[in-house]
Amino acid sequence: MSCPIPPNEKARLAALYELALLDTPNEPVFDRITRLATKLLSVPVATVSLMDAKRQWFKARLGLSMREVPRDIAFCAYPVMEAAPLIVEDACKDSRFAQNPLVTESQGIRFYAGIPLKNSQGLVLGTLCVTDTRPRELSEMDFKALLDLADIVTDEIKLRERVVREQKEKEASQRALSKLHHSLEAQIEQRTHELRLVIETAYDGYASIDAHNRVLDWNLAAATMFGWTRDEALGQPISTLMLPDGVPSDAEKAPVTTQATRRDGGLLPVEVRCKSLAFHDRQWRSLFIHDISERQQLERLRDQQAREDVLTKLANRRALDERLPEAMARARRLKKPLAVLFLDLDGFKRVNDNYGHGVGDELLREVAKRLTASARETDFVARWAGDEFVLILEGVEPEAITPLAQKIIRRVEQPLTMGEATLAISTSIGVAMYLPDAPETAQQLVKRADVAMYEAKRAGKAQVRIA
Repeated sequence: MSCPIPPNEKARLAALYELALLDTPNEPVFDRITRLATKLLSVPVATVSLMDAKRQWFKARLGLSMREVPRDIAFCAYPVMEAAPLIVEDACKDSRFAQNPLVTESQGIRFYAGIPLKNSQGLVLGTLCVTDTRPRELSEMDFKALLDLADIVTDEIKLRERVVREQKEKEASQRALSKLHHSLEAQIEQRTHELRLVIETAYDGYASIDAHNRVLDWNLAAATMFGWTRDEALGQPISTLMLPDGVPSDAEKAPVTTQATRRDGGLLPVEVRCKSLAFHDRQWRSLFIHDISERQQLERLRDQQAREDVLTKLANRRALDERLPEAMARARRLKKPLAVLFLDLDGFKRVNDNYGHGVGDELLREVAKRLTASARETDFVARWAGDEFVLILEGVEPEAITPLAQKIIRRVEQPLTMGEATLAISTSIGVAMYLPDAPETAQQLVKRADVAMYEAKRAGKAQVRIA
């Protein structure tokens, strides 16, 4: 069979190989997506796949024994080529796939839905797909859920890209420093003037210290970082100027991250690398000090973004998966109950249909604000998916749950005016109580709340049901 090839195939493969995800072990972050996909869409098979030059390789798979298939028979080759979702309701009726061995075999594929997974440059590296052995239609809600799951995988791919890029930059920096060290060892006397110029214009701080840890040299970057001029620093112990505990003992083996002290008493996170030198019975050590405050800030921001819903700025499902087991552990330790509220907006689809997704997004942001305002400081509010939200209430008594949930319903029902339109929605809430002695997992607890929410919808919407 012929295999569709996108016009940017060379760049696409280069980006895929640079990511270094092919032929790697399973990882929980991807396995969790396939589990959620099979549960949310009620399908037997879900995969997170990467499209290599001649094969489709599965990074995560559920309901499928094989680890890869030839690219020329892979359904996912089409969404990779077109960079757009592909839905096949009945493969036997689709001329592209009717004779495909994956379809003609016993219990072969009849239904397929695949979402492209793109990197930060928009190159399609693979797909999130679900399949079934019987024909079926994909509802709009199921399609949105699949898109949401694909967005989570895409965010993880982009995070891996940044990590790879930062690692390369770090390695390049280390190679440059190593080259400078060799230069110092080989030409310390012959090229004193050139060395002084390099040190003075270096971005990193540099200090040379003797056997008693007193400063022999101090460059401009060090003066800027720590507030001591070169004349003030010369002859002073390094512990007085920036490293109260002295030079880290492992700094000669590899860069060491530590907290340095500035002249004004402030702390500065730095990476310290040390090199011992000897010449004509004279011994000293060269210290290279790199300010990593910006890098740490970026790492904190990256960690926050990985756990934050982009649209509403609430915690996302990944953050909820981390927070709920911790909250359950506290409930067991403190012997206090815990409640999970699962909310689904009533009438949200009508808003999207009548006013467009832009208005729908603004409505979701407003609902997020109202839920946050309704919660206590110790409560946890997360966006589950689409127009679904989850609240974790710790230390709450059972009799207080219903009044609190009804208060949330009233607040969500308050009309929202956007331009000439007045939007009115409500919410259905399912509640699951967790008692400290209950043998229940976090996933089971959320599932109970989800089921109770659907009972509230069937009861007429804008209702509260306790599991």
